[in-house]
This record gives sequence, C-alpha cells and structure tokens, in this order.
Amino acid sequence: MFSCSFLPPEIIIRILSFLPSKILPKLRLVSKQFNSIISEPYFLRLHHYHDLNSPSILTAFTVSSKSLVVELKIFSFTKPNQTALTTFRTSLLEERYHEQTQKPITKSFLGDRVRVLSSNHQLICFVSPKEHFLFDPINQKTLEISQSSSASSSSSSLVSFGFVSFTLQYKIIRFFLPYHPICKFETLTLSVKGRNHKHHLEISQWRSQETECPYLLQPYPPVHTDGFLYWTTKEAQTKIVSFSLEHEKFSVVPPPPCFEDNPNHDFSLCGIRGKLLAVDFNALEPSMEIWTMSGSNGSAWVKTHSIDLKETLTRYYRSLPIKIHDIQCDAVFFQVLYPSRVKIYYPSKNEVKDFGELHHELQFCYCTDGLLSL
Repeated sequence: MFSCSFLPPEIIIRILSFLPSKILPKLRLVSKQFNSIISEPYFLRLHHYHDLNSPSILTAFTVSSKSLVVELKIFSFTKPNQTALTTFRTSLLEERYHEQTQKPITKSFLGDRVRVLSSNHQLICFVSPKEHFLFDPINQKTLEISQSSSASSSSSSLVSFGFVSFTLQYKIIRFFLPYHPICKFETLTLSVKGRNHKHHLEISQWRSQETECPYLLQPYPPVHTDGFLYWTTKEAQTKIVSFSLEHEKFSVVPPPPCFEDNPNHDFSLCGIRGKLLAVDFNALEPSMEIWTMSGSNGSAWVKTHSIDLKETLTRYYRSLPIKIHDIQCDAVFFQVLYPSRVKIYYPSKNEVKDFGELHHELQFCYCTDGLLSL
C-alpha cells in the first residue's frame, strides 16, 4: 500500500490540487488517503482556485443561420498568450489549425441566435430562445436543460449563468424585464455532488422568486464574474449594481474614478478571466480606458490600459463600438463592431494591429479544469 506519511497532509493536498483532473481519478486508486482527499469539497474548491490562474479559452462563432437553426463552430486553446491569440486568429479567419488550437466542433441549435455563457468553472452554457444546454469542454459532452413553463410565455427575459465556489453550485437565472421596481426571476440550481466516485450534478426544479430592485438597470444581459452578476444603470450618474448568485440579492458597487457625468463618455462592463472590467469610451478623441476591479466588492479599481483609437475608428461613434474579448499582460484582443474587424492592442509597442474582417458573431468564454462528469 502506497503511503505519504512522511509528508504533512496540507502539503499533499496542495500538490494534488495542481494536477490535471484527468489524472486524479487514477490517483484515487493509489491509496485510501488520496481517495479521501480528492473526494472532499474543500479539495474541489482549492483545485478550482488554482485553475483560475490558467483557464482555457473557448470561443464560438456563428457559421450559418437558417430559418430555424443556427450553427456554432467552437474552438478552444490552452496557451492564452500573444502567440496563441495570433494563431487563433489564423484558425478563426482562415480555418488553418495549429497545436495551440484544437480542431473545432460544430453544434446546431434551434432559433436565430445562441449565446455562449461562461461560469469561470468547468462548464459553460449555450442559450437559444428555445433551448438550454450545458457543455463540458474537457469531455466534449452536452446536457440539455429543461426550460421552465413560464419561459415560453414570456419574450421579455434574459438568461444568465454562473458558478458559486463557496457552495459548489452552478446557477441558471432567467430575469423577467423590467427589473425595476420589483425584479422577478427564476433560478435553476445545479449542485456538484459525489464522494468516492466521479462528481456529478444534482439538478433542482426551477424556482420562481422576486426581490426589490430600486435601480434603473440597463436592459442588457449582465456580466458574470466570480459568483456575481453586474449591470450599469440608466441614471445620469452611472452606477454599477451587482447581484449575488449565492444570496440572490442586489447591491451597489463603488464605481471606478472614470465614472462621472460626462456626455461624451460611454461606460460599459465586461467580465474576463473571472475579473470585472469597466471600459470608459471617449467619443470625441476617440480613446478608451480599461479599469479592473481589484478589491472586494469594488473597494479598489486599477487603470490597466489606455488605448488611442484615432486610427482604429473610421467615423464618429457616440456609444462604445467595441467588444473586448480577452486581455493579457502583453495583448488586448478586441473587435470593432461596425464594420466588424478583429484587432489586437500591444501595450509594449502602444499600437493597434488590424487582423482583418470578421463576418460572424464571435463569443469568448473561459473554462477551467474540473472533476465533473455530465
């Protein structure tokens, strides 16, 4: 019988938490000690925490949209750096594949559009007007999720998806518009369960709820990061409002210093690699600043990038015409929407490089290694 009695238990746990998930089932068979450690919820949280620092990037774009069916082509690459972004662009636009980008898979969905939602955990969610699916990029398995009875009767609703690391739960939430003054929503909880065998999902029934929302939220899908959903408000003085997936309550987050009453500025939020980013777009110059929330609940904001867009934007835009897909220390990968072109900003050179037109809707999300089995 194998034994690691010469090592303290906390050292064993830390070593195992850095290993890929595909190795861990085999290690269960090595000893009772390993099997017990890997089965603990604490180990799952620690394994997830370490994987947050090196997520895989999953990307999907619309291949074709017919009358009743939309097709997605799904890429993933596991070395998110400047070189990977360049090779990804080649794979996306020219369909030439490299060692850093796996050959894509194609999936079809009912409806005219499908959204790809990230949980910053192992699973992602595909949402179309008629269908909901969970997708496991590691094992490339798909699980259909039943919709609530009220989903088909209401067209004014938005679906969000996220993961709560403290409770080890995924949540799918359908918000019914308008949010103000009473927000009505439905929640489907998917709990990670299992001991001494592969971890699996325990899926609840849809729960109808409502809570007070004294904020004029923008009627857009919220941004998800680290167990919270975020919106900006429609008020003259822009605010950031969060919704806790664990407690299912709204609250206000202190905004970054750039948020001020300026008619020539447009503010937006995005979630990248589990972090909340605020984008300040100056329509007159034009330029944009990117701020990252570094403290808990908005206690601190740091300006990470300032990008001159004079040569990037060919005409005047009152609101932000850019979608930021990914940010690294050495590159910012974004898309100009009108007309649609792929761009990469290199901070070291302070320049924006154009990578050509993009005729499809591109969606980025992030997934980590995990122990779940659909």
